[in-house]
Amino acid sequence: MRTVIQHIATLLLASISLLFSAFSFGQSTEKHSVDIGVLAIRGSLYAQQRWQPTMDWLSQQIPDSDFILHPLDLESMATAVQNQSMDFILTNPGQAVRLGRQFELSWLATLNSGLTGHFNHTIGSAVVVQKDAPYFKIEELAGKPMAAVSERAFGGYLTLRYQVLEMGINPNDFFANVRFLGFPIDANLYQLRDKIVDAAIVPVCLLETMQQEGLLEANAYRVINAQTPNDFPCQVSTRLYPNWSFAKTERASSQLAKQVTRALLAMPSDSQAAIAAGASGWTSPASLLSIDKLYQALDLHPFQEPWWKEAFRWLRYHQEWAWAVFVFVIVLNAYHFWLEYRFSKSKQALEQTQSRLKEKSEQLEHSQRVAIVDELGSSLAHEINQPLAAIRNYSEGGLLRLSKQRPNENIVPVFHKIQKEVDRADAIIHRLRNLIKKRSIEKQPNNVEDLITDTLELMHYRLQKHSVLLMRETEGDVIAADIDSVGIQQVFVNLLNNAIDACISFQQHHKTEDYQATITVETEYHQDNLLVKITDNGTGLAGIEINDAFFTTKENGLGLGLAICRDVMETHHGQIKLQSIKPHGCMVTLSLPYF
Repeated sequence: MRTVIQHIATLLLASISLLFSAFSFGQSTEKHSVDIGVLAIRGSLYAQQRWQPTMDWLSQQIPDSDFILHPLDLESMATAVQNQSMDFILTNPGQAVRLGRQFELSWLATLNSGLTGHFNHTIGSAVVVQKDAPYFKIEELAGKPMAAVSERAFGGYLTLRYQVLEMGINPNDFFANVRFLGFPIDANLYQLRDKIVDAAIVPVCLLETMQQEGLLEANAYRVINAQTPNDFPCQVSTRLYPNWSFAKTERASSQLAKQVTRALLAMPSDSQAAIAAGASGWTSPASLLSIDKLYQALDLHPFQEPWWKEAFRWLRYHQEWAWAVFVFVIVLNAYHFWLEYRFSKSKQALEQTQSRLKEKSEQLEHSQRVAIVDELGSSLAHEINQPLAAIRNYSEGGLLRLSKQRPNENIVPVFHKIQKEVDRADAIIHRLRNLIKKRSIEKQPNNVEDLITDTLELMHYRLQKHSVLLMRETEGDVIAADIDSVGIQQVFVNLLNNAIDACISFQQHHKTEDYQATITVETEYHQDNLLVKITDNGTGLAGIEINDAFFTTKENGLGLGLAICRDVMETHHGQIKLQSIKPHGCMVTLSLPYF
């Protein structure tokens, strides 16, 4: 019976144990991960050894969170903060200032060294040389081969650079032969051990730590410019700055940050986490003002001075280059002024040449218009003779009625008809004078339809004489265009003359009874421009190009017609296009903008 009872009790205990394990497992699965980025100055393994106990302490103090350590270098730490891939960061004061002035970080605590007087100031530089090296002062190392971690490494390179600047030494000359080896920082002392460099710039206590670990021979090295504070266990070449800091990024919640802060401040000095970190625990955030001043003096602060101050400082350290640049600028300005003078003289000569070419072009246009009048001589004579003959007939009729003493009301209509014919002759003369007069280009709003009508009046006799059928078509609402009416009319006359000549030539070479010479003038008004199309069913282009100057098929032609048409259209920012049509003929398209 007792055995049965014991067996039952064992089963109950096992069941309770399983339930407790299941409950504990359920609790553990409810934990959420908290990512902490740690600056791994000596590599990932050393970072794990030094800071993993702190992660375990936080996980123990905050049971619902699992704190995960992520060893990072300088670049990846900045990227992690920028991308908000970490909840908290643990880094040295130099990077703390750079990140804290660029991103919204909340500083929770500073590592406490536990030393008297400098309880949380343990970051600085140690300039290490071999024991038998001939260097005893910092200035003696100027320009010598040295090893450092990075240009942005605070505990090492930057703190020494600031020290050198305060000593009145040009940092550029002092660090002219420095080699940046990156993380882990142990490599700097290995380079010194192998005599590849004359000195190694490392964070304080690294030399002592590596000697204790058996990585370096004891008493084989010394630190230059040693100014070790009281009770500080390591040799220092520069002043000391605040210890490592713990900060919250934007990703972590304020409630979690409070819990982390309480856990850090509650860490006892004899805990495994404090011993592994080489400290006595954590204290309230230390002021980083001294580090801000260091970055400002080195022109590396995120809130830096204007660029011109940096340039002035550069000139102060490189006066010989400044004078060289000054002389170069003077010579360059002199050369520039000489080029400006040559350009001005060339520009004047070019403007004079352009003015002469424009004058010659206007003379050519005028000559071509006079040639057009010569070609239209018989047509103009016929047009003028018609009103003159009518005036003569009406005058004779009026005199006859006066001799027969007819009433005045019978004679007045005769004078009205005479006046009408006089106006007709005056209009013909006016169109002729407008065509041949020499003028400067004047663009004014003009109705292109009226201009085409006037041009066709000039061409009427020639069209009638050669039995050319004229057709006109208009599409769209008529819009006035800013044009030089004389120049555009010259284009119309040229193109219509060419069309008539093409029809005459086709009729002479192709004796067909059913051929009807036809010229169509179309105008199309669009939103931005108007198109004028002149189409004939004559011989076609026959190899003619619009850019061919002095080419003509006429016996006494100047060969300037199409070239002048092109120039006039370009003056109006328009275009002229020639196109053959089937079975024979040519279509000329003029494109004119309204303004």
